[in-house]
Amino acid sequence: MEFSSDLIIGSVLLALSVYTLVARQVAPGHFAKLEAMKQQWGDKKGVALHIFGYTLLPFVAGSLMLFNELS
Repeated sequence: MEFSSDLIIGSVLLALSVYTLVARQVAPGHFAKLEAMKQQWGDKKGVALHIFGYTLLPFVAGSLMLFNELS
């Protein structure tokens, strides 16, 4: 089985999204960008933008890359 760049990048993106999902619950102070987003956009919008940009977007992109590569 050959490993293509889409397979590797898709896997890394999925791992990043799972990491940020778990780490945000366990150690939210670990994310400096989350605090900056909360200060700039407010608590709810900052968290929502962080979840979208660092959890949902990588999850969707990684899933699509893996789906396209494996199908």
